[in-house]
Amino acid sequence: MSGSNAFLALWNGLDRSDAREEYEAWHTMEHVPERVGLPGFLWGRRYVRGSDAGGSATGGSDAGGAPSAAGSSYFTVYGLQGLDALQTAQYADVIAHPTPWSARMRPRLSAFVRRPCALVATAGASTAAHLVAVRATTADLPGWSAAATQALAEAEDSALLVRASAGAVPPALDLAYPVGGERIAQAVAGQTTVVLLAEHCTAEGARQGAQWLLERLAPWNLPGAQAESFVLQSQVVRGDLPADVPQRPHSRLPPRLGPMNRYFSR
Repeated sequence: MSGSNAFLALWNGLDRSDAREEYEAWHTMEHVPERVGLPGFLWGRRYVRGSDAGGSATGGSDAGGAPSAAGSSYFTVYGLQGLDALQTAQYADVIAHPTPWSARMRPRLSAFVRRPCALVATAGASTAAHLVAVRATTADLPGWSAAATQALAEAEDSALLVRASAGAVPPALDLAYPVGGERIAQAVAGQTTVVLLAEHCTAEGARQGAQWLLERLAPWNLPGAQAESFVLQSQVVRGDLPADVPQRPHSRLPPRLGPMNRYFSR
């Protein structure tokens, strides 16, 4: 994943439809760039549910089958140098002291799911606009990891997918997060949450590739895998941010007051 050894995957919805325009402005122009500017963050990509972007895929599915009407409206993934990027003082500061715009938008987030993953495997040199994000669990992480590594390589080599990544949530990692009413499932001893990201140039290609991966990994996945289709909206790369971010107060980008005031005045 472009030099990363870990990634942070996030799913969310909005509690009301009239918040969408402001959410997308805030998330695109302030929030994701702020996060990517923190130590250990390499890049961030924002996705919207397929139907909301005019695509043919929508919603979620059980074990990668036909998508349903339910599901997350947005998906965000950050490439990290390592999971210790989520343990820095700077990261703690942006959580504890949100910008005025972030403080305004946090209550709008719903169905929030946050999964910090150690990178297990990745395949493919390119990225693609259409993505299927899969959440699953396994009771055999070594077996799942070996199978995923082989399956991802085969999927990319045979052009089933443009890019594919697999990650696992370390069992000891605290998933608690004070945003969006996230519901944290009680950890089950011996089970590990795993995440698959399947990218293709078309929505159908991403869906078929994700389905193929799930079938290959079925012997190691527990029942209840969830797959959702998304389309890329925007991305931020660390190298495109101002070079002096580390020297700024708290090593973070300043609030975007101009765009924020447009919505505060409404």
